[in-house]
Amino acid sequence: MKVKHFILIPCCGVLLSCNNGELEKKIQSLTSEVTLLRDSLNSVMPELEGYRNSPEKLCSNIDELYKAGNIYELKSIKGKLEKYHPESKEYTKVKDLVSKYESEQLKKAEEEKKARLQAVSKLRKKYDDINHITWYENPYFMHYTNTNYTSIYIGQNEGSIWLRLRMSYEGEDWIFFEYAYLSYDGNTFNIPFDKYREKQTENDTRVWEWIDVRVSDDLLAFLKKMVNGKSIKMRLSGKYTKTRNLTTTEIKAIKDVLLAYDVLETEMRKEAKDELVKSIKGE
Repeated sequence: MKVKHFILIPCCGVLLSCNNGELEKKIQSLTSEVTLLRDSLNSVMPELEGYRNSPEKLCSNIDELYKAGNIYELKSIKGKLEKYHPESKEYTKVKDLVSKYESEQLKKAEEEKKARLQAVSKLRKKYDDINHITWYENPYFMHYTNTNYTSIYIGQNEGSIWLRLRMSYEGEDWIFFEYAYLSYDGNTFNIPFDKYREKQTENDTRVWEWIDVRVSDDLLAFLKKMVNGKSIKMRLSGKYTKTRNLTTTEIKAIKDVLLAYDVLETEMRKEAKDELVKSIKGE
């Protein structure tokens, strides 16, 4: 019995050796086939991608994308055409559209920058040397308290900048208003004020009532939306009520002051940041 075991063990080794050799050959054969298939696929992929990204298909809605200002999608199409169809007329067209859009945006940015720089310079500037405050008001829109107007103006000192809102009534009879509102297209903001400190009155042959209050962050956000509204109104209400639509001149004046305020505030933040950087560096 022991002899039989000694005989079987070498035989098993020979069989295993043969099987391993055949298995390696099959693996090598399959590997070669996979390599060939991969190479074949790589050779046809550019053609398949080119077909899938045909110029006609890619450019089917480029005019709509341009009108919508979707420059990111236009650039994506341009990149695909540049890769697969650089000689096509569609590539030239998309490239020209992208260049045209970027030129228009650059021109628009330059015009906006110019308008921002002019926003402050065209305001009337008055310095209060006692309180050390510089006041900025609109030169073409004089808001006296004996008028029916709404306006804003800017105050600035060494450390801060703020806006103030003035709303006034003039008429034959008192309205004794205790509430003030601004509205646009159905959106209303109640202007809070202290009727003992912030409301003023005067009379001669006619009566005048007005308020002059600091603009809060919430009111500022409202004003920025309001000036782009279609129907903009003011209302002063108390014993009687006075409601009227703001004139185009009033709205333009508010817009101009809002822009100037944004420019001055941005500049003040930049200066404060520069000073902080200098102090950190020890300059």
